[in-house]
Amino acid sequence: MAKSVLVGSIIILLIAIFLGIFISGLPPQTDYKFSDPQQIVKQYFESWNKKDWPNMYATISDGFKKIEPTAKTLSDFRSYAEGQGIPEVKILNLKEETNDGSTAVIQYKVEFTLSGGTKKEFSDKFSLKYREADVIKGWKLIHPYGENIDTT
Repeated sequence: MAKSVLVGSIIILLIAIFLGIFISGLPPQTDYKFSDPQQIVKQYFESWNKKDWPNMYATISDGFKKIEPTAKTLSDFRSYAEGQGIPEVKILNLKEETNDGSTAVIQYKVEFTLSGGTKKEFSDKFSLKYREADVIKGWKLIHPYGENIDTT
């Protein structure tokens, strides 16, 4: 009995040593790379087209969510987005106008397919800020719609 316990202990010890050697040979874990501002705008419109409201909602700054009644909760946001009468969104062009590392402006041109099937092109700019303190940090839209602007 004592011999089998000793053999079992030696096997466990050898496995632990082997795993330690194996793990120490792995490359160090690198930091997560956040999407750039243009990718965030692309995510916003692609998510809208797919009706992926949580993914679309994630592109918006926490500050905007606090000041815009239609974005207070994901449910409020979903109701607002579905109420726009735009079942399809196609990105025609995205272009970074400015980016200083903390604030960026992205020009966009999209084609909305309206509920009746009519297609309408729309061009504008989105302002984004890099948010360290948001629940999900990274680049966020601070004024995606309406009159409210997250100035925090």
